[in-house]
Amino acid sequence: MGMAFKVATEFVAGLLVGGGIGWYLDKWLGTKPAFFLLFFALGAAAGMMNVFRQAYRMNREMQDAEHKDD
Repeated sequence: MGMAFKVATEFVAGLLVGGGIGWYLDKWLGTKPAFFLLFFALGAAAGMMNVFRQAYRMNREMQDAEHKDD
């Protein structure tokens, strides 16, 4: 349960940080919504990368635990 919460939090954090940076740049440069959409997409991609990386790490740990039992 804790690992799922961590993965979800990392994904949401990527969206919020990316969206926040894009929103700030759009406000500063007056280019709404170009940078918001760009950085929101980059934040989503970063969040997905974190989810995949964590899933891979969990899979490796499970495989290592199975091999120790052999």
